[in-house]
Amino acid sequence: MELTKEEALKYHRQMWTDMQECLGDKPYAMERYAFKNKWCDEHFPGVEIRHSCFLCEYTSQFSGCRVEDCSKCPIVWPCEPSDGIDDYFCEGKALVDEKNGYRFMPISKLLGLPERETEDVPIV
Repeated sequence: MELTKEEALKYHRQMWTDMQECLGDKPYAMERYAFKNKWCDEHFPGVEIRHSCFLCEYTSQFSGCRVEDCSKCPIVWPCEPSDGIDDYFCEGKALVDEKNGYRFMPISKLLGLPERETEDVPIV
C-alpha cells in the first residue's frame, strides 16, 4: 500500500480513535492486536498492512523490501534507547517497561505523541 506521511498519520489516528471509543483508553494488548487487525480488514479489505499499522506500512516504503525503517516513523515514541534501539521504536523497551510501548500506553497518550520531522519519500 502506498502512503504519504499525511495519509499514514490520518489512518493511524482514525484507527486508534475508533479503538479508544470501542475499547476505552486502556485495553489489553491482545484486545489492541485483534482490533487493529479487524479495523484494517474492514477499512482496507484485501490489502496487507504491515503489522496492521499505517506507520509501519509507511516506513516500509523507505527500503526496497517489506522491512520497515523505524528511524523514519512519523511519530516520536517515548521509549528509552535500549540495545541500540533509538526512541523511534514503538516497542522499544515495551516488553520490559509496560508504560512506553504501544501495547500498553493509554490510547489518549498514544494519540498525543508528537510528529517526527520527516520527509516524504518516493515509493520504492
